[in-house]
This record gives sequence, structure tokens and C-alpha cells, in this order.
Amino acid sequence: MSTSRRQTLRLLRDLVPGRTLWQALIGLAALLALACVLARAPLNLVAASVFGVGGAVLLLRRPALGIYALAIAIPFGSLRTIPLAGYSVSPSQPILAATLGAAGLKALATHRMPSARSPIVWTTLALLAVLACSLLRAQDLSAAGSELLKWIELTLVIVFIQCCTSPDERLGTSAALLLAGLAQGLLGIYQFTFQVGPPGFVLFGQYMRAYGTFSQPNPYGGYLGLLLPLALAMVWLYGGHPSGAVRRWRERGLWLLALCALVTMTAGMLMSWSRGALLGMLVGLGLVVISQARRAWPALLTLAALVILISPLWGPLLPMDLLARLDDTVTYLGQDLDAVEVDDANFSVIERLAHWQAAWRMFSSSPWAGVGVGQYPVVYPSVALARWRDPLGHAHNYYLHILAESGLPGLFAYLIWLLVAVLVAYKSVRREQGWPRALSLGALGMLGYLATHSVVDNLYVHDMYLLVAILLGMLPSTLHIGGREASTPGQGPIPDPQRRTPV
Repeated sequence: MSTSRRQTLRLLRDLVPGRTLWQALIGLAALLALACVLARAPLNLVAASVFGVGGAVLLLRRPALGIYALAIAIPFGSLRTIPLAGYSVSPSQPILAATLGAAGLKALATHRMPSARSPIVWTTLALLAVLACSLLRAQDLSAAGSELLKWIELTLVIVFIQCCTSPDERLGTSAALLLAGLAQGLLGIYQFTFQVGPPGFVLFGQYMRAYGTFSQPNPYGGYLGLLLPLALAMVWLYGGHPSGAVRRWRERGLWLLALCALVTMTAGMLMSWSRGALLGMLVGLGLVVISQARRAWPALLTLAALVILISPLWGPLLPMDLLARLDDTVTYLGQDLDAVEVDDANFSVIERLAHWQAAWRMFSSSPWAGVGVGQYPVVYPSVALARWRDPLGHAHNYYLHILAESGLPGLFAYLIWLLVAVLVAYKSVRREQGWPRALSLGALGMLGYLATHSVVDNLYVHDMYLLVAILLGMLPSTLHIGGREASTPGQGPIPDPQRRTPV
């Protein structure tokens, strides 16, 4: 070997000692091979690879960024779905899988395994167990697995947010939710004003029922209704003026975002012309106001005065047929729906009642076990009324829906889950101050809205169950509903509420 070559190798060994030299050479060769592949690959594949690798690195450093992306992806997921093994996968599922995977890898690397002992998590697991038992009655395991997967994802999101996110990251998640809600509200206003949509959504001959990216006005109104209490709570309970210019401007920006989202989402909901959404909004926002009893009476008096003063102007603005349609619903209950003459005025009422009756027939056939989770559209043809053969996917009443699919144990477990979530949210509202109290108020109002709108619809569609999970996950994690509480692991103990000062 020549002297110059030996000197070159010696110099390389000095620069990169030992086996690191060969590792560096192998890495360099791998980079050159990757560069050659990318140079010949399609541009969209290259872009996807670059963004994928960048996103993976960011998620490994801060897994909470995945929840930000999930909050924005939920309302827009229906725009692009991917068929996979018989299932329709929206962008929310890959984002959630990547987020949980990154959190798991980070936990293994740091030897800090998260654990959630919140009452909401335990009751969710109990509900999941009851639903899983109804698999014994399932005729279509694919549909059953899809429905069970929703509740598994809901549980994992709650656990992840409670265990793996900081208070600042929960505020960031709230900002992402409000930003998505603002975009949906603006889109609904545009559709309503410029008549963008199918002819069946035309309203009064000059407007269009808003439907956002949800294809239908009712789920669009449901999505906005689940978010409205959070926006109202964050506007009402402004976090104060903390020290530090950056933090102060960040809180002011968050308050302004919540205000804009509140205005646009309220307008979008009214323009959706969804009766269930409007009723749910009254209950959800009413819970936010009533739970602040000491501050509510001036606002209530002002609102009552405004109602009295401008009530003559409300005729062309509000859906005055709302009470009439509710009266029609009560009138048709118990009647033979096959004998009722259907017209444009009563079509939606009769259709909903027909699905209620079908769900009741399913429950009557198996009161304790139900027909199986996810089996409503599968069993529907055997119990459907003669003129209503389209299953529509659900019973247009979630209480009847879960009663039909999982029997009395399923309904009981769901009601317990809902009640425990309300109690935890209400207790958190009474204990917290500042932004944490606003998040708790948003969750409480969301639960009130969910419980009300579920009487006439199913809101666990279009990935909205993930929105429910995010709002519940942002509640402060407590060990017990009553007695002494403990905070989320890693965040330290919660001080005595009587000694806390407002943020």
C-alpha cells in the first residue's frame, strides 16, 4: 500500500475513530442510495416522504402535536377517505395511530409509562366491555368491529390527553379545535348565503341549508353544537393577564379566536336549520350559564330584556315551525305509520319515527343482549316498515340505537358513563379557575348538548366521537368523584380549592 494511501486512511481514522468510520461510510452510502431513489421517484411520493419523516420526528419530540392535527382533521376527514380491508378510513385514524405510537415509543425511551385512573376512563372501559359482550349476537363481525373500534379510539384519546399533555398543550388543542370550528362556521355561512349545495337543501327559495364538509345539515349542526360551549366558556372566563408579554398576547389571541369562533359557529348552526342542533344548543349553552350561578343573573336579565324588545323582529329569522314539528312528532307516536299519508311537511318526522319503531322491535326481540353492536343496519331490513327500507345507518335516537344493539345492559352502561362524565365535569368547574375552568365548562356544555341532540340523532359519526374524547380528555384527571382528589401523574398535587387564587 502506498504511503499516501496509508496517510489518508490514518487521517480518516483520526477524524472518525474505530468502527465509527465504517458506520459513517455505510450511512453515506445509504444517503446516496436514498438520494438516487428520490431523484427518480414521483414528486408526490417525494413530498409525502419528506413530510412523513418530518412529521414523525416532530411527533417523537412532542406527541401532543398529533392531537392538534387530529382536532383539525375531524371535521375535514369526510373529504378524503381511504378504503382499507373493507373499512373506510379517514385521515383521523392514521393521525391518531401515529400519535399513540410516538407516545408509546417516547414512554419506552424515558421509562415513564402513563396510567389514567380517572372515573371517566373506568366507566368508558366498562361500557366497552358491555358492548363487546354483545358481539355474541353479531351477524356481521366487520360492522361490529368498526363500532367497537370507535369506543376503543375514544378511550385511548382520553387516556393520552390526560396522561401525556401539559396544561399549555391542552390550550393549544383548544385553539386547534376553535380554528377548525371557525373554518366550518365560515363555510356554512358561505353555503347558506350563496346557495352552494344540492337542490334538496334550498330554504325559503333563496337560501341553502348549511352543511359544511359533513354532506348533511344535521351532523354539521351537531359538530358545531359540540364545540359551541367551549367557545362560549373561553370567551366568558378570560384567563386574565399573566406575567410576560408573550404569554399575555397568547391569551389575548386565544380569547379573540374563541370570540370569532363563537360568532361564526352560532351563525352556521342557525343556518343549518337543524332542530336537534338548536335544542341541543339551548341545553349546552344553558348549562354553561347556569353552572356559573353567581355570574349568570345579570346576563340572564339582559338576555330576557333583549328577547322582549326584539321579539317582533324574529319572525323571519327563527325556525318558527320547530314547535309545530315537535307537536307533529308527539301526534304521530303510537299511530300505524304505514297508514299515515306522507307529504313534504311530515316526511322527516315519519321517517325518524319509523326508525325509532324499528329499533324498538329489535330491542323487543332481545331485551337483554340486543342484536349485537354495530348490527342496526344489518338487522333493519327484517324489522323495517313497508315504506321505509333504507336503514340510514342508525336509529336517529342514540338511546334507542344502543338499546337495540346491546339491550338494557348497554343502555344502562351508557347512561352511567354519561352521568359520571357530567359529575366529573361539574366538579371540575367548581374546583378550577382561569383557563382550566373554561375547559371544564366546555366539556360540561358539550355533554349537555350531546345528551339532548342524541334524542333525535346519532352524533358518534363522522369522527365526532373523537371530538367528544378530546373535550373529555382535557378535563383535569381525578381519582375520585367525591372526597380527596389527585391530579394527573406528572403534574403534581392539586392544591386546596379554597386556597387557590384566580389565574
